[in-house]
Amino acid sequence: MSIAIFRIFFVLFYFASVAGFSQTVENELTIELGQTNFPIERPFTISVIIPNSDTRPSITFPDIVGFTKKGMSASVTPSEIGGKTITNQVITQNYQARTPGRFRVPPFSIKVNDETVQSEGTMLVVRASATTTAPVNVTTTALVSPPNGAAFLSLRSSQSRIYTGESIALTLSFFVADNYPYKLNFTALDKQMQAITKKIRPANAWEENLNITELNPNPVLVGGKKFREYRLYQSVFFPLSNQSLKLPAVTLWLGKEPIVGPPSAKPETIAFTSKPVTIAIRPLPAHPLRGRVPVGSFRLEEGLERQRVSVGQSVRYTFAVTGEGNIATLPAPETLSDTASIDVFPPKERHTVTNSGVDVTGNKTFTYFIVPHQNGVVSLANRFQWIYFNPKTARYDTLRPRLQMQVGGKADAVAVNSTVQASLSGTTGETVPGTSMGDSLYAGIEAIDSTQQPMSITVLIRSIANVLIALMLLGMIFVFFKK
Repeated sequence: MSIAIFRIFFVLFYFASVAGFSQTVENELTIELGQTNFPIERPFTISVIIPNSDTRPSITFPDIVGFTKKGMSASVTPSEIGGKTITNQVITQNYQARTPGRFRVPPFSIKVNDETVQSEGTMLVVRASATTTAPVNVTTTALVSPPNGAAFLSLRSSQSRIYTGESIALTLSFFVADNYPYKLNFTALDKQMQAITKKIRPANAWEENLNITELNPNPVLVGGKKFREYRLYQSVFFPLSNQSLKLPAVTLWLGKEPIVGPPSAKPETIAFTSKPVTIAIRPLPAHPLRGRVPVGSFRLEEGLERQRVSVGQSVRYTFAVTGEGNIATLPAPETLSDTASIDVFPPKERHTVTNSGVDVTGNKTFTYFIVPHQNGVVSLANRFQWIYFNPKTARYDTLRPRLQMQVGGKADAVAVNSTVQASLSGTTGETVPGTSMGDSLYAGIEAIDSTQQPMSITVLIRSIANVLIALMLLGMIFVFFKK
C-alpha cells in the first residue's frame, strides 16, 4: 500500500509541476528583434514584451556597434482573458545605422524589474541607399546657433501655440560642442532631474512620459556646428485648461575638468541654465459640446461581423477610433436615440497607445453587440456618432458609420470592414473615404467566429493536469478511507 501511495504522490507532484509551468508560460517576458535585412534609412528595433504589467518599468537596452540609439517608444494594449483585464506593454528601442554593412548583435540580456530575459543576438545586414547623400547619424536642430566651443541647456516645445487638449511635446537636452575645452561630468543627476521636472511639468495637464534611462550622446548639427546632444527629459502633455503654460528657466550643475593639463586639486562645478518657455493655449471655438469632446486627428475604422442577419440574431460591430491624440481617455461614441428597431448593448473597450516622445498615436476600439427587431435595412449612421475637434483644420468633425445591415433572409457570414472619416453635418455634409483596412491592425477581426476558438497547448495541458490532480486526490482519499 505504501508503494501505491508513493505512486499517487509522485504523479500528483508531476502534474502539479506541469500545471504550474503551463500557468507561467503566458506571463514570461520576451524579446523581439526587428527586421535583420533593411535599408540604412530604416531603424533596427529591439522590443521587450511585458505581459500583465500596469506600470512602465525602466529598461536599459544594449548598445550595438555601428548604430546610434534613436529613442524609445512604448505601446500599451489592455486585453481581456478569462474575464480579467490584462495590460500588456511593448517597450521598443530604435537603432539607426551609421553606415551600410554587416553587423553582429552579440547575445545580450535585458533586466525588467527583478526578471532577466536573454536573447541569442543576430546578424544585421544594412543596405546602402542611393538617395543617401549625408551621414545618417547626424541630425540638424532648429536651435539658434551658439558660440563656437559652447555648451548649453535647452528646454524646447514642439509648438508655441496650441488648442486646449492638443498635444505638446517638451524636451530638455544638454548640448556640448565637439571642441568644448573641458570635460563635463553629470553629478547627482537623478536628484537634479527630480527638482527640474517638478518645475517644468505643466499643471492641470495629462502627461504621457517617455522614460529616459540612458544618457547617450547623439551627434547633431546646431547652426552648422557639430554638437553632442544628451536628452534628459522628454514627454507629451495634453493641457486641460485655457491657461497659458509658462515654464520657468531651470539650472543643471555639472562637474568640470580641463582636458589638457593636470587635473584640478579641487573639483569644479559649472551651472547651465535654460531659457523660459511660454506656450499659448487657445480656447476651442464655440460649440454646444466645447470642453467635452476629444481633441486630435482621428479617423474611423469600423467592422461588421455579418452584413445580413436575421431578426433576433446578434451581430458584432466594432467602432475603432485611430489617430493622434490623447488615446487613453477617448470616450465611447454617442448612441443616438433612434434605437426602436435594434438593441445596442454596452461596448467592450480596448486601446493601444504608442508614445514616440514627439506625439502620441494609437487606437481605441469599442465592440458592440447589436440585436435587430424587424426586417429591413438598418443604417448604423443613425445609431452612432463620435464628435471631436480637429486642431489641424480648426473645426469640429464627426465620425459616423457607413455600414448597413440587411435584416431578414438567409444570414450572410461574410464580414464587412470599412475605414471612413465623416465631417460634421452642417459644415460640409460630405463623407471622406479613408484607406482600406487591409493593412489595419483590425483587418479581419470581425470575420473570426467566436464560437470556434483555437486550442492553446498551455490551456490544454493545464486542463488535463487539473483533472488528473483532482482524480489523484479522490483516489488517495478513497485509499485512506478504505484502510
